[in-house]
Amino acid sequence: MLPIALVTGVLAVACAQPPAPPAAPRSEPPLLTAPAPLRLRSDAPQRYTVQPGDTLWEIAGRYLEQPWRWPEIWQANPQLRNPHLIYPGNVLELYYERTGPGTGAAAARGRPRVRVQPGAGGTVRLSPQIRVEALNDAVPTVPRDAVAGFLRQAVVTGSDDWGSMPYLLASPDDRFTLMAGDLVYARGLGSGRRNWHIVRPSGEYLDPDSGASLGFYAIDVGDAELQAGGDPATLRITSARREVRPGDRLMPAEAEESRFYFTPKPVPAGTDGRIVAMFEGLGRIGQYQTAVLNLGSANGIEVGHVLNASVGGRTIQDPYSRDEDPTVQLPDLPSATLMVYRVFGNVSYALVMHARRPISVGDRVGPPAP
Repeated sequence: MLPIALVTGVLAVACAQPPAPPAAPRSEPPLLTAPAPLRLRSDAPQRYTVQPGDTLWEIAGRYLEQPWRWPEIWQANPQLRNPHLIYPGNVLELYYERTGPGTGAAAARGRPRVRVQPGAGGTVRLSPQIRVEALNDAVPTVPRDAVAGFLRQAVVTGSDDWGSMPYLLASPDDRFTLMAGDLVYARGLGSGRRNWHIVRPSGEYLDPDSGASLGFYAIDVGDAELQAGGDPATLRITSARREVRPGDRLMPAEAEESRFYFTPKPVPAGTDGRIVAMFEGLGRIGQYQTAVLNLGSANGIEVGHVLNASVGGRTIQDPYSRDEDPTVQLPDLPSATLMVYRVFGNVSYALVMHARRPISVGDRVGPPAP
């Protein structure tokens, strides 16, 4: 049994403790901002037959003022293995889907949707079978020619340790420059892979604000095919987009076809970045050219993300102001819409889809206008 004095002391301490604070009220989940209404073009076709050479972006632009919102209007075709793909000959049909009770003309008409017209343009009867389509026959999201070369030269690493990559050693006759059709010896292949891309370490991407390294890049040189394994192995250069040289690096050739098909979508709200480089050292670029952004997978960027670019407004002196400091920062000026098609850790490649004015290194990029 505890002494009476100890029990009394414990009770006194307990009574001296402040009362427990009241339970915090239950927080309600934040209200989500309603998306801006879809802006259907006034001349959107009731029906459109997909043509060879069309792109998904162009088709979306026939229906919407904001082509990147295509997923909100497209009714995926359940009869295809890849239901989001569209093929030449498909007949697209605009219709309106009732979404629930409401008032006003918009509610009465319903939500605009686009689908492949049943029974037309390559559709088939519904059955347990899923129609098989060749991927390379489908309408690409962007023009193949605009990105094919950049996909080949899309090599960005976190360090400049290019020594770990296979490399070209020498030609049979000790020439320093090689071209398509020439044989060349290589080391470090380490596998029987047949097709290889030839690349050349070229430079470093730097963040324009912090100066930090974003990665090291290589440029596209050509392609080669394995003729005989070993160390050194024998390759034949099948195509050369620049002079091929000993010391150029080799990377496995990947199937590029699937990279032409992706779904456009706006980047998350709050995304803020800059253009850090142009390909081929161009000072300014326009439609269907590629810009390098200081945003990558580390920033939540994905293939298909759409951004707006803007030119920074000038800083001027207001000659009519009576303020002590007449300095005025002019607003940024929207310049282009870009869509990401290749993503690395800290950088991404984006294609200029629509340009109002020339785009330059240092221009800011962010979410497209609602």
